Amino acid sequence: MGDPSEAVYARPVLVAQLSDTHLLADPSARLWGHNTTRNLVAVLEALPPRVDVMVVTGDIAEDGAPDAYRRAASLTERRAQQRYFLAGNHDDPDAMGAVLGAPKPLEMVGIGEHWTMALVNSQWVGHEEGHVGDETLAQLRDELDRATTHVVVCLHHPPVSPCPNLACGMQDPGPLDDVISHGPVRLVLSGHVHQQFDTTRHGVRFLGAPSTFRQLRHGGDPHYTDTLEPPAAQLVELLDDGEAISQIVRAH
Repeated sequence: MGDPSEAVYARPVLVAQLSDTHLLADPSARLWGHNTTRNLVAVLEALPPRVDVMVVTGDIAEDGAPDAYRRAASLTERRAQQRYFLAGNHDDPDAMGAVLGAPKPLEMVGIGEHWTMALVNSQWVGHEEGHVGDETLAQLRDELDRATTHVVVCLHHPPVSPCPNLACGMQDPGPLDDVISHGPVRLVLSGHVHQQFDTTRHGVRFLGAPSTFRQLRHGGDPHYTDTLEPPAAQLVELLDDGEAISQIVRAH
C-alpha cells in the first residue's frame, strides 16, 4: 500500500509502528473493557499527521472480521507515503487478504536511500506462537546477502521475547536469529506481547511495540495482566548510519 519507487527521503526515515489493534466488526463494541477502535483513533491522533512509513505488525482484527480490516485500512489511509500490514495469530488470512492483500511470506521494500524493510510473516495458523518456515528463512538469507542498505525486519512475533511463555514468541527462534544476526540487519520491530521493550543482541536492536488496544504485564499465573496503561504506538527515526531513535507515543 505504498510505492517503494518513490521512497527516497533526503532526511532520516520516520516509521510509525502500530501493533495489536484487535479491531472488532462493531466499532462500538468493547473487548476486555476497551473500545479498540476508539483506542486506535486516539493513538493516531497522537502521532504526527503523516509519516514516511506506517507498519501495522499484526493482530489487526480480534476475530478476523472483514469490517475490522476495512476499518484498519480507512483509519490509516493517507497517514504515510508507504503503509504495510502484517498478520498476527488472531488474524484470518483469507479475510485479511481480501481487504488488505494476501500476506506474503516475505516482502523486501525500499524505504529510503539507506534502508530496506523486510516484512516477514510469522503467523502460524492455529497457534499463538509464531513460526517462520525454512523456505522463507532461505529467501530472507539470500535477500540479506544481496542487500546494499541497512535493513529493518518487521514481524508480529518477537524473536527475542520479554515473556518466558512459549506463546509469547517464536516456536523455534534459533534459525531466524541466526539469519538476522549476520549481515545488514540493524533493527527488528515486533508486536504480539502488548509491551514495549528494547534490547540488543549480536549487534542487532530488538524493539517491541506497545499495543493500541491494551498493555500487558507478563509473568505469574495467568501469565499476563492488563497494566491499565494508555494505548500507544512506536515512532522510529531511521538514521543514515544505521542507528535508530525510538520513542513511544501514547494516546492523550
